[in-house]
Amino acid sequence: MLLDEAIPRPTLLGEHAWTEKRADQAFQAQLWEHLKGQVLSEFPYLTGPPPVSGRWWRELRNGMDQLRETPTSLGRQVMTQEFINRIPRFIPELAGRDLTVPKWETAHGDLHWANLTSDPLEIIDWEGWGLAPAGYDAAVLHAYALPRPETAKKVRNAFADVLNTPSGRLAQLVIAAEIIQAAERDTVHKRLEPDVRQHLTKMPAQS
Repeated sequence: MLLDEAIPRPTLLGEHAWTEKRADQAFQAQLWEHLKGQVLSEFPYLTGPPPVSGRWWRELRNGMDQLRETPTSLGRQVMTQEFINRIPRFIPELAGRDLTVPKWETAHGDLHWANLTSDPLEIIDWEGWGLAPAGYDAAVLHAYALPRPETAKKVRNAFADVLNTPSGRLAQLVIAAEIIQAAERDTVHKRLEPDVRQHLTKMPAQS
């Protein structure tokens, strides 16, 4: 399945897939054109305000809208319902809640600040794109902006109609659980965990 050319990203120049019979593993290599823009953050989360314009935000929103409308198959998924059902392991307050995804749509799957550039906007790191809960990309971008409240607010404003839906609220719980889980293993997400837990206290209760 091809992605729409209107989505701002580098051009894919070539790719090759192969399998290793001995290890029973499949591999894929991709060659992309050199980035034109500057990556916005060394880390997935923000350490300072991103140097982006109002036009950048509009282009990001337009690109994400194009991606959400891109058809794909159940065989290409960012995550599964089975994974989402395990969220209460990391957010115990959700035990017993219905976590069924109300709407699935095509997502980048890893839309954090180290995967975005400015001047011009380019979205990178596409190997994991596929189906996710509607609003997942916006939820990821928002979660990794939490250390910079003014930017997190801009994300909420830019994607309010996506985040303030049952699926969008569930998507925020999904990425929160992922970050809390990852905080057990690495310092990057350990740094982000307190902001995520604070955000969870501000979210409306799930039905």
